[in-house]
Amino acid sequence: MSGALLRSNKYGCGPFHLAGNSFWFRLFSSSGISEVQNEQEAALIQSTASKVCETIRRRPRWEGFLLSLFNPSSSGILHPTCISLVICRLSDSNPLLALRYYLWLTSSFSDFTLDPPAAASLLSALARSRAWRAAFHAIRSTKILADISIFNSFVVQLCSDIRSIHRDKNLLDNLCHVLEGHFHPTSCLHTSLSLVSWNSTLSASLKAERIDLFQRFYAMMIESGTAPDAPTAGYLIRAFCRECRPMEAYHVLRDLSRNGIIPDVVSLTELVASFAKVGNFGKVSEILHLMIAGGCSPDLFTYQGVIHGLCNVASGETMVDEGFRIFCEIKVRGYAPDVVTYTTMIDGLCKSGRMDDACLLWSEMIAKGMQPNSYTYNAIINGYCKSGDLEKAQKLYDEMLSKGLEESTVSCNTMIAGMCVKGMLAEAIKLFDTMPKKGIEHDLITFNTLIQGLCKVSRTSDAIELYLRMAALGIRPSVSTYTPLIQVLCEEGQVTDAMELLKLMEAEGLEPLVCTNDCIIKGFCRIGKAEEGMAWLSKMLHSNLKPRSETVNKLVECLSSLGLVDDALQVVNVMFGIGYSLGSSVCHLIISKLCGNASYQTGHVLNEIILMET
Repeated sequence: MSGALLRSNKYGCGPFHLAGNSFWFRLFSSSGISEVQNEQEAALIQSTASKVCETIRRRPRWEGFLLSLFNPSSSGILHPTCISLVICRLSDSNPLLALRYYLWLTSSFSDFTLDPPAAASLLSALARSRAWRAAFHAIRSTKILADISIFNSFVVQLCSDIRSIHRDKNLLDNLCHVLEGHFHPTSCLHTSLSLVSWNSTLSASLKAERIDLFQRFYAMMIESGTAPDAPTAGYLIRAFCRECRPMEAYHVLRDLSRNGIIPDVVSLTELVASFAKVGNFGKVSEILHLMIAGGCSPDLFTYQGVIHGLCNVASGETMVDEGFRIFCEIKVRGYAPDVVTYTTMIDGLCKSGRMDDACLLWSEMIAKGMQPNSYTYNAIINGYCKSGDLEKAQKLYDEMLSKGLEESTVSCNTMIAGMCVKGMLAEAIKLFDTMPKKGIEHDLITFNTLIQGLCKVSRTSDAIELYLRMAALGIRPSVSTYTPLIQVLCEEGQVTDAMELLKLMEAEGLEPLVCTNDCIIKGFCRIGKAEEGMAWLSKMLHSNLKPRSETVNKLVECLSSLGLVDDALQVVNVMFGIGYSLGSSVCHLIISKLCGNASYQTGHVLNEIILMET
């Protein structure tokens, strides 16, 4: 019988290629069969395939008796075309049943091999139904990858299903393992994925935030001899940016631009934002010029990244000025800033104290029909809080809630900070206490802000209680938690408690601020333990930490008052070495102490002090 006559046009499935000499697979020999017989056999195969599908769908444990229901010698159940039809029909209605049937065949007949069209039908059906785990089981358990084109299609489909990839964190790992097992250069399968497929794996890895897999896919791609193209380079640039390695991304761009290739605007926008974030605006300018020269015009998102960087780099008001200039310039050029761009600019202006300009943008934004979101409200509320205008801040806060925008941890933190600045601790504590009742979680900033506010008005016990409450909730304290607590304890003369907190801080791997050491020294001086303060100063100097001038003056004053003139003179020498001078009152105090001492050394130091003061 001709193979073409047994091929089903309806399902597009070709015959299987079954190795071996099993009796069952030699029943339908093509030799000596008439045309009428061929037509009869084709009808028989169609009928058997339909009955097999019906049995598999209706009988839960069909594997144990399928061959007994259909006599292999007369029904054609094991004919390649019959098997192909069953797989194709089951794939259309229930891919998992098709896979189950396929695995039954492979386990029952060791030399069974599926032909490419049927394999494509099964794998495509599993992909369409997003049965990725089942598909990988089929790939690992069978020789379904004999045709690389099947797998190319599968890879592209899988990598485009980002929702499933986010839901099942192991899908890309499974794909990587399959590739490493089947497509490693030393494997027996001497072929590789297409460039489109490789790029799909890179894109999916970025979207899943799996830079580790990106590196493995990219390494396999290069090892397979596949040459990267512009999209590949774009993905590589983005991967470097995600790893905070913008200079390496920049080198990729430079190499491409020399060959007249410019990646897509999305990749270059991410590179621009990465350099803007670290304040390297020289590189930002260079990339923007490369984009324009290469015919890849920066879009609104590109300029958003630049403005965001300028408004957030701690370089003073001049950076916000430049951000505002660019913001105004892109409007003149025809760009239409959106809510995000306006919010970014308003936030920058508020942080630099330019509330008038921020309010103008706020009004302009509303006049254009754009509704401020919670981030926009938080930005301008924060500006009013920092400027001390809590009345306007509260008015906008109430307006935000009236428009259906929910309170958040960020918005509550902003208001608590404003209340603390104005000394409204009762109101701040009330808002703090109502947050959990509204389902709003406290975070580290919430606790730190209130602790700082309490310490500012010397409510030390309340601040300590809040610190303990935070630790009990499992929120790890930061440097900003410990610093005000240590400072207020030292101011109250509780230096021992302050040092205990300092030890806890260091045990948690936190580096104290230099000013914390100044607080300890001044704390010792307050309780008359100037020698301990001097020892702490020595510790600071050995750690290459520079004390404040007022701290050293305070120590000299304390030592002199206690009659420890020699120690005071040692500290004075340290002061002169640093470049500090004595304050007038401290200078008069130490001179009065020295006047009763007629030694040569005392006279020499006295002369130095007088010279410094003159």
